[in-house]
Amino acid sequence: MYLFMLSADFGMPKNLTKLSCQELQIAHRDFSNIVGSVVCKGTIKDGHEVSIIPLCAREDHWTSQYELLYQKKVIDLATLKHENIAKFMGYCRESDPFYRMVVFECTSNGTLYEHLHHGKAAQLSWDRRMKIATGIAKGLRYLRSELQPPSTISKLNSKSVYVTEDFTPKLVDFECWKTM
Repeated sequence: MYLFMLSADFGMPKNLTKLSCQELQIAHRDFSNIVGSVVCKGTIKDGHEVSIIPLCAREDHWTSQYELLYQKKVIDLATLKHENIAKFMGYCRESDPFYRMVVFECTSNGTLYEHLHHGKAAQLSWDRRMKIATGIAKGLRYLRSELQPPSTISKLNSKSVYVTEDFTPKLVDFECWKTM
């Protein structure tokens, strides 16, 4: 067993929201409410609708390199503050049973992918399309030009863009977690 697994909070800043696996299982109906290839959706006890990305449920597949990468990404995500970046809501890091998860805000209007490919495209007027395109550009500019050091989105596509009720785009980097 690696040293990092001995303390569930080792290496994480105290100001980050840590959520228990039990709390997330309740919020996401035992992770049965799947809305993408790796994303579950639910509501946590404070009423926020969230998306959860479970990273690994088997300790024997998790390495110290994954743990360090996980810690760094969680800390980096917590620093992102922009209207076009999905808000990082917290993380789950437990050793018994073993879980590593990240939690983001979820918008009730779905993803840009759903609007483009599942019959909702009629809702995308020219003004809404321009708002989405401009918002994506602002989010990318923030990540590349305003952050030090700059950040990127591993694979920007319509599935990585949430859309709010007023069609404000919210970028989230789901792809970076798939490698784990």
